[in-house]
Amino acid sequence: MKNAREFLSLRQTASGFNARLKCFVDQYLKYKKTHPNPAKILDIGCGANCVLSRHKLVEDNFYGCDFYDKINVPIDDYRNINLNEEKLTDKYRAEKFDVIFCGEVIEHLFSPDSLLDEIKSLMHENSILILSTPNLAYLPNRIMLLFGISPLFVENSSEIKLGRKFKFLGQHNKTEGHIRVFTYGALKDLFGKTGFKIIKIKSIPVWDNIIDRIICLFSRSLSANNIFVLKK
Repeated sequence: MKNAREFLSLRQTASGFNARLKCFVDQYLKYKKTHPNPAKILDIGCGANCVLSRHKLVEDNFYGCDFYDKINVPIDDYRNINLNEEKLTDKYRAEKFDVIFCGEVIEHLFSPDSLLDEIKSLMHENSILILSTPNLAYLPNRIMLLFGISPLFVENSSEIKLGRKFKFLGQHNKTEGHIRVFTYGALKDLFGKTGFKIIKIKSIPVWDNIIDRIICLFSRSLSANNIFVLKK
């Protein structure tokens, strides 16, 4: 079985702009309207291309961290970290950030609880955390389970996706390193456990099709992904 470092290295990080990243930027810009002073931004799991850094305002400082030894674009501060083996607070001692992005990260961790506790210590009373993760109870997943098909986002093997039956559902594709996958309700429980206050929730599609967009309009618990804006 692969160790934590090998397992995490399989993670695919967003390289393009999509509905989820647009929502992250929108929430950051909304924050800036009421907090116009220069902001410190931390992007946890920023990716090799650090897409969100392209959308920061000129006066703000952008910090990023991820598994990679180095990234492909220059930002104000980049730090290499393996979140399953190292503490975020050891990398950013005594730092406080105004806006923290944490997109598609917690599902790759053995202890999401620990990361959220560490993030809290990097926030002040006006800071916001913008976080997203896939939804295990996504409507197509519920249908797939009825037919004995392993749901999307869940990975049974550390190497390839199993139980999907069909190639178009990802059968035998390489894993992305998902370890903990949450339902909408479980995610809300996790935030309550770690002492976060939910400010806003927005459901978003992972795949740009009309069915997913309609699901997002009617049900958070059935949507593919939810973005949470949180305060400590």
